Amino acid sequence: MTMLRPVLQFDPTETLTSYADRLSMFHTGRGMERLLRDCGINHEHFRAGRPEAIVHFAEATGHGSPDLQRNAIRVLQRGGEFRGEAISKPFLSPQAKCYCSACLAEDGGPTEWRFRLMWGFRHIHRCDRHGLWLSSTPEGTATSLRVALNDVTLATAQEPKAEVPEYLSWLRGRVHGGGVSEPHWMASQTLEQVLAASEMIGGILQHGHKVTLTKLSSAESEEATDIGFSIYREGPEAVEEALDTIRRTSPATAVQAGPLAYYGRLFDWLDRRANSIDPGPIRDILRDHIVKHSAVEPGTTVLGVEITERRYHTLYSLSDAVGIDRSRMARLLKKLGEIPDEATEVESGNMVFDAATSVSLIEAFQTAVPLRDLPDYLGTTKRQVEILYREGIVLPLVPRSGRGSVRHVVFARSHLDELLKKIARLPMLQPSNDEGFHPISYACQRGAGRFEHLFIEILEGKIPAVRHPDRTGIGSILVEVQPLVATQSAA
Repeated sequence: MTMLRPVLQFDPTETLTSYADRLSMFHTGRGMERLLRDCGINHEHFRAGRPEAIVHFAEATGHGSPDLQRNAIRVLQRGGEFRGEAISKPFLSPQAKCYCSACLAEDGGPTEWRFRLMWGFRHIHRCDRHGLWLSSTPEGTATSLRVALNDVTLATAQEPKAEVPEYLSWLRGRVHGGGVSEPHWMASQTLEQVLAASEMIGGILQHGHKVTLTKLSSAESEEATDIGFSIYREGPEAVEEALDTIRRTSPATAVQAGPLAYYGRLFDWLDRRANSIDPGPIRDILRDHIVKHSAVEPGTTVLGVEITERRYHTLYSLSDAVGIDRSRMARLLKKLGEIPDEATEVESGNMVFDAATSVSLIEAFQTAVPLRDLPDYLGTTKRQVEILYREGIVLPLVPRSGRGSVRHVVFARSHLDELLKKIARLPMLQPSNDEGFHPISYACQRGAGRFEHLFIEILEGKIPAVRHPDRTGIGSILVEVQPLVATQSAA
C-alpha cells in the first residue's frame, strides 16, 4: 500500500477521528469520509473504532498502529471500550460536543481544529490547560469540530479559573501521562470506576439522597465529582466514613427502611443501573456497610451477593429469637446499656445489635434454667437458692429489680456451670479422714456463720472444704465444723 505523503503530525491529545478529518482536509480538501474511501476503509467501522479499520488506516498513513489505537474510542451497541477498559456509552464519546475557545484559537483555522480526547469525557466540563468552561457545539453528533462548528462564531474567551479540579489533573495524568501519582488502590481501577463513584458520592453529599446527576449544572457536577474524588482517593476507610455520613443524614425514619432509603441514588445505581459496567470496589464497600449497619436476614441478596450469615439483629428480630416481648426486650437492653435510656421507641426500633454478642444472649435464654429448677440444678435446697438469689451470688439473666425486670426469672446455664466447676475443683473427701466433716447447713446450725458467707469463702479458698463422692453441686460440699465454730466464737 502506498502511504500518504507528506505525513501530517498526529497530536496524541486529540481523538483519532479528529486527526483523520484534519488529515483528509490536508490531502483532499474534503472531510474524513473521502480519505477513508480512497484508502478502502469503511467509514462506519473506522468511526466506531474497529481495530482492523484502525490498522488499515495506520498502514496508509505511516503511523504506528498502537499509537493510533490509544486515541481510538471503540463504540459498541451497548457500551464501548477505551484502551482495554470497558466503558458505558455516555462516559466517553468521540463526538465533538464541546470545545475550549482558547485551544481552538491556538490551533489556527477550522481545518486545524483538534477535538481533544479529554473533552469527550462526560465528567469534564473545563479545559485542563486553560481552566475555561467548555462551550457546547450546535452539532453534537459530528466527530470533527470543523463540522460541529460550521459557520459558528467561537465563544468569547472567559476569565480562566485559577486552579483546575484535582480529579481533572488526575485524569489528564492517566490519559496523557505526566507523572501524576495516585494511591495504589485507585491505580487498579478503571477511569470510569473512579469517576463514577466519585461523582455519586459527592453528588449525594452535596445535593441529597434523591439527586439526579444528569440534571446538575456543569459547575455543580464538577464540584460534586471533585468533592467525591477527594474522598475516594483516600481509600476504602474514607469511603466508609462518607457512607456513615450518607446513612446518618438519610431522611429515612421507618423501622423497615431499606438500603435505598438510607443510601439513595448510590444504592440504586449499584443495585440496578451498574450491571453493564463493573462499578469496581465501591459496590463491595457499600455492601459491607449495609451488612454492618443493618440487620440483614440470612439468605438475603445484597448488591448481587447472598448474605449467608447474620451479623446484626434489630430489636424485633432479637426479641423474636429470644422469645421475649419486644417492649420487655427493650427494657432489658436499656438495663444492660445496649440502648440509651432516653431512646424513643422509634429510635430503639432502628438500632442494630451485633449478632456475635446477641447470639450469646439468645443461647443463654434458650438454655436458661428457670428459678423453680435451680435447687435440682445446683444440688441444693430451695431455701439456700433463695439466699443465693437474694444475695446476688447467682444472677438472673434479667436483673431482678428496676427497669428491665421480667416476671419469668431465668438463669444462664453458663453462669451456673461456672459455679459448679468451682465446686468440682474441691478435693474429694477421703474415707480415712471423714470425721468432723459436715454439710454447710449443719455447720451454720452449729454456729459457724451464715450460709452465704461460708459459701463465698469456700469458693474463694479462704475456708478449707472437700466434696462428698456420692453427691453433686452445693450439697456435696463438706467442711470441718469444729474449727469453724471455734473461729466464730473467738471473733
